[in-house]
Amino acid sequence: MVLTIRKVHLEVAAFSAETALKAQTLGASRIELNARGSYDEGGLTPALEELKKLRAHPRKLTIPVHVMIRPRGPPGGGKPDFIYSAKELAEMIISICEFKNSGLMNAADGDRFVFGAIQEFDNIDPQMDGVRRTEVDETICKALVETAKPFGSVFHRAFDPIAATPYAVRQAEKLIDLGFQCLLTAGDRVGGCLYQDNTDKIDNICRRVGEKLQIIAGGGVRKGGLKKAAEQLAVYEENALWFHTASIQYGPKGEATEELDTTELIAMLNILGQTKPA
Repeated sequence: MVLTIRKVHLEVAAFSAETALKAQTLGASRIELNARGSYDEGGLTPALEELKKLRAHPRKLTIPVHVMIRPRGPPGGGKPDFIYSAKELAEMIISICEFKNSGLMNAADGDRFVFGAIQEFDNIDPQMDGVRRTEVDETICKALVETAKPFGSVFHRAFDPIAATPYAVRQAEKLIDLGFQCLLTAGDRVGGCLYQDNTDKIDNICRRVGEKLQIIAGGGVRKGGLKKAAEQLAVYEENALWFHTASIQYGPKGEATEELDTTELIAMLNILGQTKPA
């Protein structure tokens, strides 16, 4: 059998309008727009002015944009993230409404909102070595999905601790029931999506729900190790599986910046543009 070379799409997390446009120029298929200065926190809700700047730029953004809705970073002190209060939910709803009412997004073009909320139970999961059971917070997610309509919704890496569990597929099916179109995950709370165990978990989720929920493999995506993961996951339909990267530059002391590493991004796009499914 002759293996067909195919393209695997790449979404780029951008932290400024300039970075978003540069990523588009180099060949990104989609942008996830985050607040400036929020990379170290995992990405936060961008200012509406940033999207205005992006839309007003002479070069024009012609690919879909996913707008991050996340009011704060990790709470610290060992407390779990992505568990929100009623006040924080209200902030997220207000942010979504501001972007919707701005007229700067178009659902028909594939623009969407990115968010996620989980709930952690007191009981220890017997199948997870003493880790507390974690599930999607249906109440909060339903409110956000309904607010986002007619725009689609993406559940972000709040799913990572769930992806590592035996009930990951059932929870992914729950996202479909709630109205999500996409799921971004690294496949586990530890390591990125290019770790073989994590790639296998993403593979399993995609095999089970990929026809109804677009899976976006993200977390630590760089050119090293990408070819192997892409070949494993490229067996699914073209729009069923995407990759996600920030492709940032690192400073002289190894510190992360929010500048785009164009050489790295070009290398990743070349790999994903010539993938032979395994």
